[in-house]
Formats: sequence, C-alpha cells, structure tokens
Amino acid sequence: MNNAGWDIGGAHVKLAYVDNNKLCVHQWDCPLWKGADELVAVIQLALANIPKNIINHHVTMTGELVDIFISRDQGVKEIMRVLIEQISSIRNIKFFSREGLIDYEKVLLDTALVASANWIASGHCVSKKNENVIFVDMGSTTTDILSIEDGVLKLNGLTDFERLRSGELVYTGVVRSCVNTLCQKIPYKGDLIPLMAEYFSMSSDIYRILQWLPAHADYGSTMDGQPKDKISSMRRLARMIGEDYREEDEQEWIAVAQYVAEKQMKMIEENIKRILSSYEDKPIIVGAGVGRFLIEKIANRLSIDYQDFTQYVISDGISYNSNASDCAPAVALVLG
Repeated sequence: MNNAGWDIGGAHVKLAYVDNNKLCVHQWDCPLWKGADELVAVIQLALANIPKNIINHHVTMTGELVDIFISRDQGVKEIMRVLIEQISSIRNIKFFSREGLIDYEKVLLDTALVASANWIASGHCVSKKNENVIFVDMGSTTTDILSIEDGVLKLNGLTDFERLRSGELVYTGVVRSCVNTLCQKIPYKGDLIPLMAEYFSMSSDIYRILQWLPAHADYGSTMDGQPKDKISSMRRLARMIGEDYREEDEQEWIAVAQYVAEKQMKMIEENIKRILSSYEDKPIIVGAGVGRFLIEKIANRLSIDYQDFTQYVISDGISYNSNASDCAPAVALVLG
C-alpha cells in the first residue's frame, strides 16, 4: 500500500497510511474557517510525517462547508488548490467522489461529486464484508448513521441537506457541539433551568466532566480559552444557567453532565432505532470517530453486537493503534 488517505474537514485534518505493515493515523486541529493558511500549515506538517515510499494521495473532504467560502463549489476548488500547490505531483492526487477516485480535472466539471463525500468512503469500506451492519461514525462535530444490508450501502440521501432530512446525518458530536443544541433545560438543585442561548460550553466539557473523552481526541481550544480540565469544564457549564462553579456543588454538575450526555445519546439512539426497524435480521453496529465510546454504550443498551471500525475492516497482518478508528474515512481511502 503506497497511498495516503486524507480527510480534510472544517476543524481537523486526518491522515492515514501503512508503513511496514502498520496502519498509521494522524489528526491535527485545523480551524479552516480562519483562512486557507491554516490548511497550508497543517498539510506541510502532515507531509513531514509521510514516508518517502508513499507517493499516491487520495483525498476526501467536508471542509468546503466552512463559512469563509461563499459556496461549496468555491470551497472544494480552494481546498484542491491548496493540496495541489503543497503536493508536488498533481498526477498522484485523486479525490474521492460518489463515482470513486477521480482526478482534479473531473472535479472541476462537477464539484458536487466530492463535496462532503467522506462518509461514502467509510460506508463502502465497511460494506465489503457483505453483512448486515449499521455503521455509525460519531466525530467531534457530526454523526453519520449508515445502513448496510447484505453488503449493500443504502443511500437515502447524498447531499448534507438530504441526509439531515433522512436522519442519516445528525449534526451533533462529542467535542464541538454547543450544550444548548443538546437540550433546552438542565436539572439543577431540584429545578429544570432553561439554558442561555450563548456559546459558553461545548459537548467536550460534558465528556471531560464525566471523564469519558479520550485525551487524544480533545483538539482545539475551549470557548473561554481556559484549560481543558474537569473543574474548568464545570465552570463553563455553570455559565449556561448564569451560575458560578463552587466546589461543594461538584456532584450537581456531574449529574448535569450525565443528563446532557443522555440527551445526546438519545438523539443518536432514536435515529439508529429508526434504521434498525428496516432489517429482517439483526445487524451489528460498527462504530468509528472520537465519539464511538457513546456508540458502544448505545449498542449495549439496544442489545446489539458492537465492533470498532478498524477491528472490523483491517485484515490480518496489519497492526494498528486504538485511535485508528478516529479517522475512518482516511483509513478507508488507504484500504481502497
């Protein structure tokens, strides 16, 4: 395997390749909404990690959605421009589309082919075993829920709009979702208190408080620029109801975090149950993304067998680290 898989998102860049029969994955914080220079810097850093024998670059993206671009079309073209400028040989860059890997000239004719198509790459990779699977990739920002029946990836929508409508794309994640998008009220000292319509606290605060969020998945800055520890996370959460954190209230805020986590899990669980109803034979759930710890909990609650993405798709002879499933689309592009 002499190809690298890239997943260019709006908040992170993910890279995967195989070196000496070991699957290597990397992830970098990349706030693309601040400008294309953010992407340039991360690609330069990423290229320094790639072994010289890796000559082919297969790319998928969702970063075209960030609001520095006036349209998805402009975003795809700008991301391609940066990649082509940074990677010396254009001939060795292919872009993943709904029609498979294509070169940049074909992308220019129809940028919609590659816009936000990373979930298809992962889905096709999982479907190769010809089994019944619900594939759930819960990342920092969004969650993809895909139905695979007898090895066939069922597509009820292709665009983000269509997939939001069908419930196959749920715009919630374990790092970057604002707490007031997960619920409208929280229980505090015997009352249900409405949340402020402010950006004080994110889902990452919830999972730091509960100590569920893996440290390697905690990219990016906090809303207030303060540390990512448990106490600071409780301070940010308290602001959502106009309170200050006090040490004697720690158990209250742990209970609040458990409540919010349950609300987010229910959002995902309801969409999984809707898809589950279409299967004649019970599928397994395959989980990916930095939020797959929640997907495993949901699978257990539904009494459905669960496997991590890499455990499911990697063949014998290739080793990998436990965080490889964080970067499913990039890994899928490496496996082909």
